[in-house]
Amino acid sequence: MRRYTVPGDVFATLATGAGGERAGRFLASAERSKHLLLVRNVVVMAEQHGHERAWELAHAYDLLAGLHEDHPHAVERILRHPPVGTWALRMMKVIPRKTGGGPLAYAYLPSMALAAAVIAGATASLDLVASGGRVLLPSLGAARLATAHHRSTQRVTVRTGPDGGQVLGAGSVATIPRDPEHYAEGWAGTRRLSAEHASRTFAVLLDDLDPYRIPEGWPTGRQQPAAVRQWQQHLNAAWALLVDHHPGYAEEVAACVTTFVPLHRPGGRTVSSTSRHAFGSFAGSLPTDSRILAALLAHEVQHAKLWALLDLIPLTLREDRHRPVLLYAPWRDDPRPPISHLQGAYAHLAVAAFWRVQRFVDHGEAALRAHTEFARWRQHTRDAIETLRGSGRLTGAGLDFVNGMASTIDRWRGDAIPADAAQRARASSDDHYRAWRRRNQR
Repeated sequence: MRRYTVPGDVFATLATGAGGERAGRFLASAERSKHLLLVRNVVVMAEQHGHERAWELAHAYDLLAGLHEDHPHAVERILRHPPVGTWALRMMKVIPRKTGGGPLAYAYLPSMALAAAVIAGATASLDLVASGGRVLLPSLGAARLATAHHRSTQRVTVRTGPDGGQVLGAGSVATIPRDPEHYAEGWAGTRRLSAEHASRTFAVLLDDLDPYRIPEGWPTGRQQPAAVRQWQQHLNAAWALLVDHHPGYAEEVAACVTTFVPLHRPGGRTVSSTSRHAFGSFAGSLPTDSRILAALLAHEVQHAKLWALLDLIPLTLREDRHRPVLLYAPWRDDPRPPISHLQGAYAHLAVAAFWRVQRFVDHGEAALRAHTEFARWRQHTRDAIETLRGSGRLTGAGLDFVNGMASTIDRWRGDAIPADAAQRARASSDDHYRAWRRRNQR
């Protein structure tokens, strides 16, 4: 773990909406350090509060630290797993109360250590409490004892070695394969997606098992094989589109995104989200086509970059709970606080950038829609930037950051838009603002 200072050129590049591989790797490294700090804090808090499970957390942490000496790559992979941050922050709320959390919460750190041991092929053994005979190994999958009742809670022993591992308890044994994608009785492995184009490869986990995979949204259950194949097909085409026509976003996605978390489709709509506490996760519903997936990835990686930067540098002033400042956001139906407004403006800067290029890639009606999207989000983002500048809620660094965003939008002012697309964009914007005014008259 080390102290992180954002290099000036990285900050300046991020402010323009870009960043590339260098900024992505820097932010990913900082978030890994944050995860390590959070995990250590969970162990220390449990000890300070005299929690009855403190010894279990400390024992698992010691195993993880010992593995790091000989197998750093295995431990690093687990520390970078996005749900680790979500789990640690929840534990920091639960431990002082000494109630809540459930058996899975206290088994998560032992499971992290065991998952690292499986990846390393190292010999290890830990006892932990399993609910329903199910033992989750973060980023690898879950094993379930066939004889355990689904509502039962019991202590089980997990052993690992060069060939994988075993879960022993409830009078039966479940096998953990060395390769999580291989078959074993009672084992559900985390699937992997991978795409390659023009010698550029992008690989992610399709996480539909980890209970901490996304703290918000509507995560789905286990994806059926047909859905996994659809994810793979869309990813193949989306990755090719990003590499060929949006290379900057391809670099950032490859550097920052490690996991796809499937979401439900509320009302049949395609949705996506990024959590501040699960850096590396792209959460989204199965898109209808690859172009939508590419656009969503560009949008969500922008959120991930800004959340990671905000962990290092405050860009907005602390909110006054008694006199909150709320702002109009053209992408929301409700007023937004400045930090949320900044997040939205930054993400939609990427949306505008994506459609700015895509309007010359698409043809016919699709090209007209792309022109419309570019015109709409160019103006909305510019308006949002001016709202932030006039809010009085930016720090000095925040004002520099927003000015960097404005410099990008200003370079696009002269871009020509077909009259039909400009008219559609204006009509959509006017309709949204009128509806927002009616809804938020107070």
